[in-house]
Amino acid sequence: MKIFLLEDDFSLNESIKDMLESENFIVDSFYDGKIALDNISGDYELFILDIFVPNLNGILLLEKIKKINKNSIVFIMSANIDIDTIKGAYLKGCDDYIKKPFNIQELLFKLAKFKKNSNIFKFDDETLFDMETKKFIYNNSEIELTKNEKNFLHLLICNQGKCVNYTLIEDVVYNGEFKSLDAIRSLIKRLRKNVVISTPRIPPERWFNIPRGVASTTLSTTQPANEMTPAIKEKPMI
Repeated sequence: MKIFLLEDDFSLNESIKDMLESENFIVDSFYDGKIALDNISGDYELFILDIFVPNLNGILLLEKIKKINKNSIVFIMSANIDIDTIKGAYLKGCDDYIKKPFNIQELLFKLAKFKKNSNIFKFDDETLFDMETKKFIYNNSEIELTKNEKNFLHLLICNQGKCVNYTLIEDVVYNGEFKSLDAIRSLIKRLRKNVVISTPRIPPERWFNIPRGVASTTLSTTQPANEMTPAIKEKPMI
């Protein structure tokens, strides 16, 4: 699990980072709110944010993170026990609140609870994708996808809100093997067809939106497209 940590107290920041890394988590830590904002991406599975940090507070970062991907797990930390602040954090999508000072083990317990579900990406209540096994589940039944289709869907989910170019698709889906634009377009078409046919109760436009005549492809879920969706950009013509 890759974790984004924002804590302006250097000693506490280092203690949390060291503890998490000792438990085999990957941690990127930040001390300044503005710098943290510039480094937010869909690569992180969990965010731990102090509310009161220099230049930009954790609540504003929480809002930004949830706009990028509302499924992101976000913990808020603060010594502030003002109930309105805590309530506001939960209303904006905070998943858990940690009151400072706290025992490091408490944080580990909370992480363990969320880690159990971190490998499951929910499109809606009936449609899931297991990020570890790459199984696509609809209405409690697995939808059969090819290895390349699973890898491609996994790639899109991992790059929510970001552009995915054809070179990256070659690297991740085809293990670096060169593929023509037609081959990759064919993969997109097959995946769209399989997903739409296998989920008849979900309108096709909820899954894919491939504009005619333009070089981009988007995968949609129940989330607004500008929050969830990676764009797929074609290679430049040579």
